[in-house]
Amino acid sequence: MAKTLVIDDDPAIADMFRNGGGDHEFVFAASDAAAIAALSARDDLDIAIVAIDSGTISGIDLFLKLDPKDARLPRIALAAAPDLELLRLSLKRGASDFLVKPVDADELSETLERVYRVCERRRANWKNETELSAIRREVEIAGEIQRRILPQTFPVVGGLDIFAHTVPAKEMGGDFYDVFTLPDGNLGLVIADVAGKGVPAAFFMAVARTLIRATAFHEAGPARCLQQVNQLLCRHDVPGMFVSVFYGVLDRDRWMLSFANGGHPLPLLVRPGVGDDTAVIEALEGGRGTLLGIDEAQTYEQAAMPLDPGAGIFFYTDGLTEAFNAAHNPFGEERLEAALSRHGAKSPSDMAGAVAAAIAEFVGEAAQHDDITSLVIKRVG
Repeated sequence: MAKTLVIDDDPAIADMFRNGGGDHEFVFAASDAAAIAALSARDDLDIAIVAIDSGTISGIDLFLKLDPKDARLPRIALAAAPDLELLRLSLKRGASDFLVKPVDADELSETLERVYRVCERRRANWKNETELSAIRREVEIAGEIQRRILPQTFPVVGGLDIFAHTVPAKEMGGDFYDVFTLPDGNLGLVIADVAGKGVPAAFFMAVARTLIRATAFHEAGPARCLQQVNQLLCRHDVPGMFVSVFYGVLDRDRWMLSFANGGHPLPLLVRPGVGDDTAVIEALEGGRGTLLGIDEAQTYEQAAMPLDPGAGIFFYTDGLTEAFNAAHNPFGEERLEAALSRHGAKSPSDMAGAVAAAIAEFVGEAAQHDDITSLVIKRVG
């Protein structure tokens, strides 16, 4: 049974409404104070009928005195005479419908039923909005947790500068990077990209990152590490989920980088140019292997290279080179190498910033469709 609050100081209104309204139950308030008290105290009211031409009732403006949650109640404007301007103003100020005295029983019942249906739709919408807002807030919190999982500070290695940055396409992403000190004192470097975006990719990202770090601590060789992580991911048997990974181990004494590449875009070696501020860019070949999470029997190659003074490595995910402009042209490897060539003599953060600026200029107003992540190291001094 729907409950309707009638706000009117007309002594005849109670008898008029009790004789109509069908299954609706009426509650009466003869003043603003009584109406505000009822609206604030009760949560079982469905509709309010408000006198708009009474000498003592504030009409539709009464609802401005309430808290927003109490003011949501659908209201019907009630007039003693058919004043079209007053009725129009009431509708403009939030009334859902109107009635004119004397109110016919059938008209009252039809109006209440019509407004009640609207009321039910609004309540369903409010409920959906509240639930959606709660879900969005949970996703925002999860996204913030995910960002905090990624290291914001890095192990201090004399002569090495490190910078990393990620921009997810959604609140949560599948890209990740990691930098950690291994038990032997060497430095582990990881950049990876989980297939897909959003919440599923984020969950798989957390699993993959945990497995890589945990395995790396007892399996120093990058190739063996990726092989074991691949086997573990395959045994999880998550359909359609796989991850590309580049994992390198930097020997801090010899400045030698050992690495294995599980289907990831080739990092770029950035070496000082000769005679000017430009840099020479070279793809880091070797250590090839396929994506992790597809074939449990997959083995991975391992390669090594020295990191000379002044040289750096730019690791990235494919969302960077596949950033599209409005014409659906990708940023591409040539533009990436050109940006690094111009700014390769700078610090890792400046290199990453220069690449980000080049992408932003190229993409313009086009929407970001994939996560973009970069990890940059440079031997200095």
